[in-house]
Amino acid sequence: MIELIPAILTKDFVELGRQLEHLRGVAPLVQIDLVGTNILEGHTAMPLWEEFDFEFDSMLPDPRAAMQSCIDLGASRIVVHTAAEGARAAVEFLQPMREGEFAVAVGVALRAHSAPEELERFAGLYDYVQVMGIDHEGKQGQPPDPHHRELQLIRQLRSQFPDLIIQVDGAVAPHIRELAQAGASRLVVGSAIVGADNPAAVYKTLYTEANT
Repeated sequence: MIELIPAILTKDFVELGRQLEHLRGVAPLVQIDLVGTNILEGHTAMPLWEEFDFEFDSMLPDPRAAMQSCIDLGASRIVVHTAAEGARAAVEFLQPMREGEFAVAVGVALRAHSAPEELERFAGLYDYVQVMGIDHEGKQGQPPDPHHRELQLIRQLRSQFPDLIIQVDGAVAPHIRELAQAGASRLVVGSAIVGADNPAAVYKTLYTEANT
């Protein structure tokens, strides 16, 4: 079954708590997008940590600097974007956390126009790949890539790595079935779910469409 993951993008920790409250009972895991500044810094616990598992998607200028905050606040998964300066250092820092009782899964994110060969410098250091479906990262509600290059990349990755977990983030809702058919394992949806009056109903509709 294809996993559907709601995503929250906010630059305010208090607002993060409000949005998590809005998602109560919708999904067991939520992706938190870190953009611009690390809103986790200085905090000792995530809002509603008893009710959610958290995936942190770091789109910060220095991803390595945010890794300890993600770990301290109980990350289940962490995504590092390969195009970021210092991406390799961030991924290397996370290696000891990939095993043990509270293991953290490490994802590396590729842009829609990336080539699969970009993964070579991270070989053996990640658990899954996140493919971005938008040109400009760090903003929800953007239109899909006009050339749908993410579909081609997903197909290439699925062909080369049949067992790879492929997660897609960015403009997922408008063509969720195509992404699923291309070979996606997980689909991350932001504003379509978080911005809905009834996020549980939207989640159910999109989940059903992805898995039909």
